[in-house]
Amino acid sequence: MDNKRGKIGSALLYGLTRPLAMLPLKFHRACGRAIGRFAGRVLRYRRDVVITNLARCFPEKKYAELTAICDHFYAHFGKVFAEAIWFGGCTDPQRLIRNRVVKLTNPEAVNRFHEAGRSVVVLSSHSGNWELYGGIKSYPHPGRLDYPENDICVIYRQLSSPVWDRFMSRNRIAPVVDKEHYDGRVESFRALRYILKHRDRLQMYIFINDQYPYTARARVSMDFMGQPTWAMDAAENLARHLALPVVYLSTREEEDGGYTMSFVPICDDASELPEGTVLHRYFDLLEQDLRQQPWNYLWTHKRWK
Repeated sequence: MDNKRGKIGSALLYGLTRPLAMLPLKFHRACGRAIGRFAGRVLRYRRDVVITNLARCFPEKKYAELTAICDHFYAHFGKVFAEAIWFGGCTDPQRLIRNRVVKLTNPEAVNRFHEAGRSVVVLSSHSGNWELYGGIKSYPHPGRLDYPENDICVIYRQLSSPVWDRFMSRNRIAPVVDKEHYDGRVESFRALRYILKHRDRLQMYIFINDQYPYTARARVSMDFMGQPTWAMDAAENLARHLALPVVYLSTREEEDGGYTMSFVPICDDASELPEGTVLHRYFDLLEQDLRQQPWNYLWTHKRWK
């Protein structure tokens, strides 16, 4: 019954948002920022959570600085979801290229693993716009990713609403050319089975690795932003078990509203490192990014519970 409601509801959502998705990216960004500011200042959507998270992570900043970061965050927050609606209309990858929503700076950092006949684990986060990973094969750069679109796999957490889960599943792969044969969106609880089944294929596995652990068995203690933090260890464990290279995906927001994605090497073979080293390096790199752009993160997320 839930699946049926999900199909009908997601189809209605898609029909309502499809005309909006055809509007220019600048329109979406302007509206998104306005809606985000309204949510933060008037509706005060999770504002206490945001301020608390910022105060804990940046204790050296005064209250006026924290509120300024908070306001900037809400404008960014609204823009992220407006861009996600626009992204759903990018069934032609050329639209992504023309609008330069994302620039991929150094695909050669992972192409070298493809040339060597190896899969790679990419650790990403809720900075930039994580809803845009489905277009990573199409983002402009003098060079492109060598991994085919069918071999770029994003590990995601299923949404509690079947309507929104179906809608976002369709939306997130809008630019994929061969949707009929694409199976690169894998729910987190199926990831282990999927990766082991496809271990002989050359694949890029993108994990959004900064969420609160889904189960108590899959968590380890880290230090992140000066806070004791529970981290998910599945991605590191898989990389260690399969002797895979690991890179960090850094996403910065530019002044024009676009994003710059860069691959930062963590290791060439996770099995050669002591347990926990990959996660420590990942959180160190993410913290460096957040200290440079403190608004550029999902601060409404209850990272510390």
